[in-house]
Amino acid sequence: MEKHVRTSLVVLWLHFCWVSGKNQVEQNPPSLMVLEGQNCTFQCNYTVSPFGNLRWYKQDSGRGLVSLIIMSHSDSKKLNGRYTATLDASAKHSSLHITAAQLSDPAFYLCVVATSRMSTGY
Repeated sequence: MEKHVRTSLVVLWLHFCWVSGKNQVEQNPPSLMVLEGQNCTFQCNYTVSPFGNLRWYKQDSGRGLVSLIIMSHSDSKKLNGRYTATLDASAKHSSLHITAAQLSDPAFYLCVVATSRMSTGY
């Protein structure tokens, strides 16, 4: 008789709220636990203006930031392997969806929004 074991997976989420003047970026949920093979989604709301680009990063424990997806104002959806990001620039909202979570996924996931001045190097 074969025994199948489902391994639980904890995906850590860095709840980040950045405020500078009228610019603010807020991510949810603060943490999330999913089983291996399940899907999960993180949300990012922002008030940054003028909008330059939005970037999703992953940071494993003890490692630097790894860029997952970069989105410009004209992008509504981008894929990178099991990661899918959506952007609704008019609603100032983005989401990051992870398909079929794996044991290598526990990390901090970070949404960074740059103004158009920052994204062009000025």
